[in-house]
Amino acid sequence: MTLNNKNKAVPLIVDKAHGAYLGAAIGDALGWPNERQPRRKSSGHTGKDHDFIRWTRRSGGRFYSHEETIEPGEYSDDTQLILATSRSLLTTREWWKHLSYREIPFWTIYERGGGGATKRAANSWLLSRPPWSAENKHNNVRRYFEAGGNGVAMRILPHCLTGVASGRFSSISQQIVANGVITHGHPRALVGALAYGFALWRAFTHKGTLEYGALIEITLQNEKEWGELPDVSGTCPGWIEAAQTWAKGKYTDIWRNTVKEVTEMLHKCRDALMQGALAIDRQVMEQIGAYDRRINGAGTVASAAAIFLSSRYAADPIHGIIDAAFAQGTDTDTIASMTGALLGAVCGPSWLGPYAEKIQDANYLRQIAERIANKDDNVEEKNLATETTITPVKKSDLDSFVSKLQQTRADDTIVLPNSREAKVSKSYAHKVWVKNVEVVSWQLTTFDGQSLFIKKISRKQQPTQENLWKSADEKSDKSENNRKLKDVMRLGIKLPVDNIDKAREFYNRILGLRIVREARNIVNLEGTIALVPKDYGKESIDNETFGEVRHSILYIETRNFERVVGAVQKSGNRIITPVTQWGGQKFFRCIDPDGNIVEVFDASYRPDKNDV
Repeated sequence: MTLNNKNKAVPLIVDKAHGAYLGAAIGDALGWPNERQPRRKSSGHTGKDHDFIRWTRRSGGRFYSHEETIEPGEYSDDTQLILATSRSLLTTREWWKHLSYREIPFWTIYERGGGGATKRAANSWLLSRPPWSAENKHNNVRRYFEAGGNGVAMRILPHCLTGVASGRFSSISQQIVANGVITHGHPRALVGALAYGFALWRAFTHKGTLEYGALIEITLQNEKEWGELPDVSGTCPGWIEAAQTWAKGKYTDIWRNTVKEVTEMLHKCRDALMQGALAIDRQVMEQIGAYDRRINGAGTVASAAAIFLSSRYAADPIHGIIDAAFAQGTDTDTIASMTGALLGAVCGPSWLGPYAEKIQDANYLRQIAERIANKDDNVEEKNLATETTITPVKKSDLDSFVSKLQQTRADDTIVLPNSREAKVSKSYAHKVWVKNVEVVSWQLTTFDGQSLFIKKISRKQQPTQENLWKSADEKSDKSENNRKLKDVMRLGIKLPVDNIDKAREFYNRILGLRIVREARNIVNLEGTIALVPKDYGKESIDNETFGEVRHSILYIETRNFERVVGAVQKSGNRIITPVTQWGGQKFFRCIDPDGNIVEVFDASYRPDKNDV
């Protein structure tokens, strides 16, 4: 990638970046409705005949079955994980830790159509534990190393774009495999991603028109570059040892056999193209296993299919992405997404036409693409975070976030577990197909422009056996009590203050409490504390009672403890108990502008009962 003297990418690579990101998302959104459709004969697809559609999918499995409405142009996990990888590369030099410890765990509550292997691995990362760790159950580790799906290949686009400047694929291959092992351990997932990644990297660097079949030929000729198992021990300590243990010392043999498997697929694709036949797509896709439900989700199959379709339709890209998206019986969304990325990297975005404006989060996709294109790994980016600032996202963080989300209303602002901010657009209930199950979703829009759909599935509380044995009178009494309890929807503290503006600054800017609602003479913090004027209620309370001395003690837990300590010290507010420990947690006490005592605890560490 050629850079100017301000480290900005030249227009050509930015154009290709826009094409690749938009092409990937558009292929994903077009193919997603067809993902589980039965195989049908082709009817000669064209871009005019196939637009984005509104459709309904069944989610939740057997025990939590419910309907999910997908609006036209909305994308699935393929694009979500491309964006998660992109943010990690743009956030920190320790991108791998950011992706595995923060982005992937958070993804579990907004994923749409995510694969089983990726979700299983994400659950391990929620425990801050690699999925290959010996701390996991043996069966879970086995399933991880048997995971050879296309969940890796679908998300490695950003690595190929940032690596354009290097001129060598070796550094890119290290990043691709390091990214891949976060969720998948089998060579089929990793080798497939490397073959696809090499083709994508060369598509970005290629200038001019790509000849018919050239991408297949280039990939075959450079097997040694993408077929080597890179050393990722520096990034992923213990992974190769665990892989060899699983494979009984033969992991590299399995790797070499998988490379051979991919090259054989690509040879079949090349041979078919050399014959010059027009109606070869279905025949070739069948030969490489794209229609075989036993293997069509493999990373090797998806990569070969995407490289084939991109090579065949480089001169007619819209036909290529449509052909991939509507090939019912194949893994349509992923193959179409990967094909769209390749064709976009070759041709730029102009061929995408109205699709480029209708796709979900079009502006955000362009923005991220441009930032990745302008990211130069050879430049020291001083604003990137360091390892010490990466705090793992845990299940307790997700539970806390969803609890806060349940208290929000439309247009409220909320901080996400990965530290981004978002506005709540709406919430809605899903149609369910199982008794005693409730499914609610919230649509959020992040401040930088991404749409997220957070879903909470829960079971309705069942009556206890004790209640069933109660007499009619007892039931009536209990029902009345429950009704009264149900009337108490929220519990909070109204804190009288001398100056609302000063108190607002202290609790919001200094202590970091989120303002969830604000009106004249009242500021609601975290849905719990309401700042009100000091004469609040004076009109209905006698002067003697109202004039009594008032002091309150507030208790706050924060995951940004050190920042809060520094902010309080800098603000000049008095600290009456210096930082110390209480029950194993760090805490301090300070005085707010109105003389109330505030206890601040470090929420990043909660001791086990054996530690106390």
